[in-house]
Amino acid sequence: MNSIRHRLLLSLLVVWVTIWIAVAFVSVDRSNHEVGELMDAQLAQTAHVLGQIMQAGNLPDVVSASQALLPIGHAYESMISFQFWRNDRLISRFGAAPDEPLGHAPGFSNHMIADALWRVFGLPTDNPGEMLYVGQSYAIRSELIEYLTLHALRPILWSMPLAVLLIWLAVTEGLRPLRRLRSQITHRSADQLDPIEMRYIPAEIRPLTAALNGLMKRLDRALSAERHFAADASHELRTPFAAIRTHAQIAQRSKDAQERNEALAQLICGIDRASHLISQLLILSRLHRRGSDDETTRCSLVAIATQVVEDMLPVARTAKIALTLKTPLDEDALVDIPPSLLAILIGNLLDNAIKFTQAGGQVRVIVIGRRDHLLLHVLDSGPGIPAADRTRVFDRFYRPVGQSEPGAGLGLSIVRRICDLFDVDIELLDTDSGSGLLVEVRFRRSA
Repeated sequence: MNSIRHRLLLSLLVVWVTIWIAVAFVSVDRSNHEVGELMDAQLAQTAHVLGQIMQAGNLPDVVSASQALLPIGHAYESMISFQFWRNDRLISRFGAAPDEPLGHAPGFSNHMIADALWRVFGLPTDNPGEMLYVGQSYAIRSELIEYLTLHALRPILWSMPLAVLLIWLAVTEGLRPLRRLRSQITHRSADQLDPIEMRYIPAEIRPLTAALNGLMKRLDRALSAERHFAADASHELRTPFAAIRTHAQIAQRSKDAQERNEALAQLICGIDRASHLISQLLILSRLHRRGSDDETTRCSLVAIATQVVEDMLPVARTAKIALTLKTPLDEDALVDIPPSLLAILIGNLLDNAIKFTQAGGQVRVIVIGRRDHLLLHVLDSGPGIPAADRTRVFDRFYRPVGQSEPGAGLGLSIVRRICDLFDVDIELLDTDSGSGLLVEVRFRRSA
């Protein structure tokens, strides 16, 4: 299991063991150095003391004498020896020194004697041909180094269980804010999306908590929008279906053919309006839930506008409206919007323009290229929109007072949602002629 607690405990234990091993190596190295310095000084001092004794009088010939360990002595005595040579002849020796010379030159040197390594110090006397050697087995040094190292590291070894316990307690206490945050989130209901209190949140998890607060704020907005959308949709769908039911009942009860045909015609119109409303609602719902889209987000504004205008030409001809398109011919006019959503945006603008333009009027679509952006103008010769309503017409289901044209009031709301999703600016303006409406959509050029 990928646990922060386990990872922290393991990391801290690895660090602690690594430090302990490093301390052990340093202790061994320093002990070896200090013991070596101390023992070398002892060898040199012993040699100089023996040299002073020799200057006071000749040493007796004790070559054949063996060392006798007294009860008041020490076990290390057998590991310390000396020899006195005169003209390559062994005059005196003591300890475990062999018959052959312990060394071969003045000063410090290492020699293998009887399968054991010895540290030897050679000191020449004032008389030519005389040499005093003092030797010490390395076993003494190894034993002292081991003793000093173990005694230095033993407290660390004994403290390991205590260190593990303290590390576990420290990690547990350090992760307490995470457990508290988890508890706060776990005990929240789906309707409780207010921000988490940041006062007692540690600095390390403040970014995470801030991100959670941002997510809950977005969820609250989305759920609120969904609730309003569902309420508005149920209210708006109730009216056309009630009209459909009424016309169906009239057609069912009517015995007059003309009245029945009129009722059926109204029934078909009601079905068409309901189908259009449902289609717009589905589009708007998809846009509200849209987080990411696998569809490519790059297309040509000129190509999409040309296609949509061609699709709307039959509708414009039926309404006796002149629909024209003007685009720059020397550029692709690429924008960062999925083709399907761009087609919906332009299609809804054209549908509104044609719907509110009287017969004999005109609707013009113009694509204008600028250095760093593109403009889409949709101009109509209809009655236009009063300045006071130009902000509200983007609200869902809003219809200005006195409007008699059929519709659900969702077309411009869908356009606004697409513009918000892709950071596109849209503005409703007066035309140069003073009548009608100019819809200006401002796109950033695709990189």
